[in-house]
This record gives sequence, C-alpha cells and structure tokens, in this order.
Amino acid sequence: MFIKNKITSGHLCVGVIAGTAVDTRFGIEFLQARDVKGVGFAISASPQAQTNLQALQQFELTTQVLEAISSLKKEGANCTMIYCNSLSGAVDLDRINNESELPVITPIDVYAELTEQYRNFGLLAANCQSCSNIEKNILMKNPTAKVIGIGNLQIVEDIEAGLSPEMIIKLHALPELIRALVKSGVQVLIMGCTHFDYFFDTLNNETHDIQLFQPSERMLEILKRKVLP
Repeated sequence: MFIKNKITSGHLCVGVIAGTAVDTRFGIEFLQARDVKGVGFAISASPQAQTNLQALQQFELTTQVLEAISSLKKEGANCTMIYCNSLSGAVDLDRINNESELPVITPIDVYAELTEQYRNFGLLAANCQSCSNIEKNILMKNPTAKVIGIGNLQIVEDIEAGLSPEMIIKLHALPELIRALVKSGVQVLIMGCTHFDYFFDTLNNETHDIQLFQPSERMLEILKRKVLP
C-alpha cells in the first residue's frame, strides 16, 4: 500500500517502510512537518498481522523489505527509512544494506549510538519479539548494557483505534511504569515503536525523572548526511 506526499526532483525524497498504514502515515507526516518529501509502503494490514509477520523466516521477510525498497525507488524515493522498530529488528540488516537499491536507515542504527551514552536502558516496544531484537542489537554494541523491556501490542491497537494520547497514557499506566523503571536504575527510556510518536509529546510533558527517546529525528539527520551534497 503506497502513501505519498508531493515529490519534487532534486530534493531528499524518503521512502518510508512501516508495519501498518497508520505508522506509515505517521512517518509521512513526520517528514511533511520538516518539509521533506516522502512516499510510504505499509508491509502489513494490522498490528497483529505485523506481529505475525515477524514469525516468518528472516530471509523471506528481508526479501519482502528489499522488494518494497525497489518499489519505493520506482515511486521516486532516493533513500529509505524503515520506520518500524519491530521490522528493523526482525530482518537481516547486513543483507538490507548490501543489497538495497537505496541508502537505508533504521531505528536500530540510532540505538547503536545510544550505547555510547548510556548503560541502563528501559524499552517500551510493540511486542516481546521486538524487545528481544532491540536488546540483542544493543548488547552487540555494548555487552555491559542492561535492558528492561516491555512489549505491549494493546497500546498499538489503541492508537490505531483512535484513542486520545491522554487516554492511552492513563489506560496503560505509563507514568507509573516510568517511575518503576527509574527505581530500577534506568537512565533512558527508548520508545521502541514508531506508533508511540503519537503520544510522545504528551507523555514527555508529564515525565521529568527520565529521558524519553524516539529515534525519528536522528534517523532523518543521518539520511540527509548520506544523500544530500
């Protein structure tokens, strides 16, 4: 499924690959707000389908992503942002980087940078598969890191259902969760699902004891450095 904004030649045009139409749209809107052109490709029809997709063999899933990148190139993209933590952790990123027709950035690349700044991580992700994959990649960069991970697909489904940020934060007791993580020594909480951009600002305004981190801004910075002269 393609989702577009207006593409102008000679500018950065980001191909956004995400799990569902909703977080693909979030990625396009993120780019639009920063005057960046984009075209999106949704891999799955629903959050549950996205979770099930991760159970595929890594080779098959990676092939699907490479085919999506090829399609985005035909639509005018000159680089690619995998705007999905779950997908980024489930595919073979070495193969993606070696075989992709376009430069690629993922949240995993940004979390690797965080390991130079922090040792104790909190991680809120869409599902436990994603938690495991993100933790694995953090530990590859910093074997001494500690990660407390929580996967909650219901939060993603509530976002897709249109519940307000305030309601989602309250229903899932996110301020209480953050306080518990702080007591456990967590230094930074990774918002490990691009759906969570939906309530990031609201939660960040309520949270003063810990840094919340979302990778989108840094992903875009890296893509600009790779593509623009």
